Order: sequence, then C-alpha cells, then structure tokens
Amino acid sequence: MAKTGAEAEVNLEEEPSGSKAGRILLFAAPVLFAIVLVGVLLTLLNPTARNSVLETVNKIPVVGSMLPKPTYTPEQQAEKQKEKQAASAEATIAQLKTQLEQKNTELKTTQQAQVETQTKADALQKQIDDAKAQQEQQAAAATAEPEKDPGPSQQVKQLAQTYGSMSASKAAPILETLTDEEIAMILGAMSTEQRSSIMQKMTADKAAKVSIMLKSAASSEALETAANKARAAANNSEQPTQAATSTTGSLNQDQLSQTFSSMDASSAATLLIQMAKTNQAKVLTILKSVDDSTRSNILSQMASTDSETAASLANKLIGG
Repeated sequence: MAKTGAEAEVNLEEEPSGSKAGRILLFAAPVLFAIVLVGVLLTLLNPTARNSVLETVNKIPVVGSMLPKPTYTPEQQAEKQKEKQAASAEATIAQLKTQLEQKNTELKTTQQAQVETQTKADALQKQIDDAKAQQEQQAAAATAEPEKDPGPSQQVKQLAQTYGSMSASKAAPILETLTDEEIAMILGAMSTEQRSSIMQKMTADKAAKVSIMLKSAASSEALETAANKARAAANNSEQPTQAATSTTGSLNQDQLSQTFSSMDASSAATLLIQMAKTNQAKVLTILKSVDDSTRSNILSQMASTDSETAASLANKLIGG
C-alpha cells in the first residue's frame, strides 16, 4: 500500500510536463503536416506551378520562413522583371493621368475666373464710356444752346398794351384792317388771355391765318420783320391821300400830350376823327405824343364812333 501511494505521487508530479508536450505536439503536428504536404506537392509540380505555390506560401508569416524560396530561370527572371516594369509603368501612367486631370480642373477654374473678370472689366468700361458720352452730349448741348428770344420791341409792346386795354369787340375790328403779319406781331406781344379774347371776335378765316403765323414764327423779331415788309408792300400799293404839312408855329410835343391827356377820351376821339378827315398826319402826331393809356382810351372811343377811321390811324401808327 505504501508503494502504491508513492507511485501515485510520482505520477502526479510527472503529469504537468507531459501535458505541456502534448499541447505542443497538438499545435506543431498540423504545421509539420502542412510542411510535409507542401514539400510533396512541390516535388510533384512543374517548376512554374511550384514557384507560384512557393510565392503564395512564403507570404504566410510562420510557414513561409520554413519553406525554400522559389527559384527562377533567367528567362523567368527576365519575364518577372518585365512584369514589374509594366506594373510600375502602369502605376506611373495612372498617377500622371490623375495629375493631368487635376491640372485640367485647375485650368478650367482659372479660365472661368478669367472670363468672369473680363466680363466685369467690360461692364465697367461700358459704364465709363456711357458716362463720357453723356458728359460730351451735355457739353455739346450747353455749347449749342439756342439764343433766347429778346421779345417784342418797345413800340410793339406799346401797341399790344393799347389794344389789350381795349375791349375785344372793339379791338378785333380794328386789327382786322391790318395785314395778317401785323396782326400776328401785335397778338404775339399780348398775354394768352388777351390774345384769346380778341381772336374770338375775329372772323374764322383771319383767326386761322394769324394762328398759323404765330405757330410758325421763330421769334418776335421775325414777326416784326415780316410785319414791316407787309406794311411796306401795302403802302407801296396805295397812293398817299395826305401830304405832310409843316408844323412850324404849332404846339410842341409836350404841349400836345398835356392837352389831349387832360381831355375826356370821348371828346378827344370826336375831335381827332374830324381832324383825320382833313389831315391824318396831325392826328398821328397827337396820338404819338400821349401816353399808352390815353392813346388806348382815345382809340377805343374812336372805334365805337368811326371804326374805319380808327383802323386807318392804327395802320399808320404801326407803319411808323
């Protein structure tokens, strides 16, 4: 019994080392089997297949270190070298293609930016050109500004004031005895309201002709020039009915003006109408000597009494 117990004790002490060896053999056996199997296959395969298998197995970390390296013939080595060069060339070509695509993309971006910059520059240049053209037009317009119409002469203004102070029904018949050019000249110096009221009392034909002249006239000076020419032509076609007489020993201009200005307009008109039958030149001298208001009142009274005589005197006044 004592012996049996001792043997059992010895077996217990040896068991751990045996189990370790068993475990090592358990892991090593498959590896050794694989190595043997690969070795057998290598002996059976042709050189090309054997080299392929060795290349694959050599990539395994543990097993690859236990197996021999593949052996190549000079031709195979040359072929392998060509394959490596081709692979390297393909990799280089792929890399260059990638770089080329990147450069093309950068070039397109740069070209697009240049186009946008050029578009902005063209727009700015157009704005500058437009501003210069507008400035030149304004300068040319300022330089070529037409001369202002100086307006009617003082004599025409006085006549317009005389007829304008008269009623339209009295002024219109007198004006109609004048030439169309003279009517346009006088009406052109009046205000719009005065001109409108007088033209309403004229005949339609006369008013239409005068309206066209007023519209077509370039200036007041042109109206006066046309009126003077028309009056000269009218005077040349008529024989003078009165001869100028000497006024030596007669009243001077101031005395005449004071005399008839202090008279009642109706009385002065009656007197002047009688004088005009014998000497219109004296009547014209008297009418020229008085102020505009007195002349207007006298002519108004004369028109209501003898419109023909009033019109004849008005013609003479306009004719100077």
